[in-house]
Amino acid sequence: MTTGPSRHEPVLVEAVVEALRPCLDGLVVDGTAGLGGHTQALLDAGAARVIAIDLDPDAVRWLARRFQGDSRVQPVHASYADLPGLLGAKRPAGVLLDLGVSSRQLETADRGFSFRLEGPLDMRFDSTSGAPAARLVNRLPEADLAALLRKYGEERRARAVARRIVARRPLESTTELARVVAGAFPRRQRLHPATRTFQALRIATNEELEVLREGLAKAHRALREHGRLAVIAFHSLEDRVVKQTFRTWARNGDGEVLTRRPVRPGRSESRRNPRARSARLRVLAKAKGD
Repeated sequence: MTTGPSRHEPVLVEAVVEALRPCLDGLVVDGTAGLGGHTQALLDAGAARVIAIDLDPDAVRWLARRFQGDSRVQPVHASYADLPGLLGAKRPAGVLLDLGVSSRQLETADRGFSFRLEGPLDMRFDSTSGAPAARLVNRLPEADLAALLRKYGEERRARAVARRIVARRPLESTTELARVVAGAFPRRQRLHPATRTFQALRIATNEELEVLREGLAKAHRALREHGRLAVIAFHSLEDRVVKQTFRTWARNGDGEVLTRRPVRPGRSESRRNPRARSARLRVLAKAKGD
């Protein structure tokens, strides 16, 4: 891995720091640390200790180099859904989850996340574990593939896309799949025609929504009393899970939702960092310890 992309910029940094400021005297878990942008911002704001977790082994190697010699940071290769077992008896004061695919992953062709770059149909967050997206693309029956695209990509033309994919299998590369998907659309689209298909395949490959539900529950359980859980979502499926989970906890007396509406990036951040445009931050304070 290189020394890290110069264009990488974490989203909603100021809002995240403000949300977790009451937690900085204790342990904070950056559950999706990526290249460490949020971790660095929390340290700059005075965080006493940060466990920086990521499922991507490349990201963890970068974190280890970036924070080498800083005793406040512990990089860990794991899923945030491994909490609280990963922490043992430790009780974090705050947990941050920045969901979805990172800029670095999108910009690395051989990870297979981008339909604009030639690469294998991989899309795994952890390239050392599990089956790549190619298995879904080339093995799922047409009806099951259409259902997957509809469920995880909210793709209106799911049946047409699935039909074209099945007719042209096996598919081996990202750009080949993107061309096949584009052929299912009769006219020019505002978004690239493959956007929703790639989203659906990535979510299914990594079981993202299932991991999110499990991870939220485990993060909540791990938090100390009045600890805070901050989650940044990038599409409606993720955000819906977070919103509904937080509301359920608040209704049951297990927490207080601190964001009546999700915090969104301002115009300047959206212009400066296009990835931030769809970001939504929600924050919950745990009511009591387990």
